[in-house]
Amino acid sequence: MQARVGALAHALAQNYGVTKGDRVLVQSANCLQMLATMFACWRIAAVWVPANFRLSPDDLAYLAQSSGAKVALRGAVPRPRGGLRGPHSGEHSHRRIVPGPDHDALIARHMGRMPPEAAMARDDPAWFFYTSGTTGHPRAAVLTHGQMAFVVTNHLCDLMPGTTEQDASLVVAPLSHGAGIHALTQIARGVPTILPTGDHFDAEALWGLVERHRVSNMFTVPTILKLLVEDPSVVHHDHSSLRYVIYAGAPMYRADQIRALDTLGPVLVQYFGLGEVTGNITVLPPAHHSPDDASMRIGTCGLARTGMQVQVQDD
Repeated sequence: MQARVGALAHALAQNYGVTKGDRVLVQSANCLQMLATMFACWRIAAVWVPANFRLSPDDLAYLAQSSGAKVALRGAVPRPRGGLRGPHSGEHSHRRIVPGPDHDALIARHMGRMPPEAAMARDDPAWFFYTSGTTGHPRAAVLTHGQMAFVVTNHLCDLMPGTTEQDASLVVAPLSHGAGIHALTQIARGVPTILPTGDHFDAEALWGLVERHRVSNMFTVPTILKLLVEDPSVVHHDHSSLRYVIYAGAPMYRADQIRALDTLGPVLVQYFGLGEVTGNITVLPPAHHSPDDASMRIGTCGLARTGMQVQVQDD
């Protein structure tokens, strides 16, 4: 992985002139190549700008323009930013984006090259984290290297304490958003990350991966967790390895919460946050979840995260 990252970083710098502070737009389905682009950008102090691979051509063009991207990697294949401008150009023909052979060929041509790590300070931007917002176009939260270091530490403190290389993590959401933060936390502890294949949600396949790889943690949203728990395949696969099933992005209906607890056991972890703070506001750990209404404070959003201050300003 390190060799591939070095080769890609060298290609971005030498072939496309990417230097410190330049933005690199990446639109790709979840794959190893996408994670490599993250670390390749950071090795040369470029800013990683991931986009959901299901975005429309016009939405992608907006992200390219608003981020000021110098290079776009679509399906992990480099293209000049100019090709993304016209909303009706051939470059915008809508199709499923998958990692192509050109990405691996590019790495092969530069294999063995390893640019020195660029000097970076705490407040240098690392990631433009696009949020949906409530109105208008998406907005980029600028995540800095210092902030990301705090986020990784905070996640390990509050969401999955005791995580080691003996754990395993399953990805069930786009790496371009919260799942990418979760994956970065796993990488920091040497935890293998399992990326499902296929282009649609398949609960039975996911439970099969949990059993096969002894998955101990995953990050998801209430809707996906509900689908996983309600699928008949859940009873046919061993999921006893799960320690932390982390959900965020929206509140969870109490009935769905109870069913998940009854099915999976005391493994649920809920957190609240914004893109700007990448989840670091409050956490509701397993010990504060219960299927028994009498012993759970229903409606709570948990405790203030490590290093965070929360203030209630009105009734």
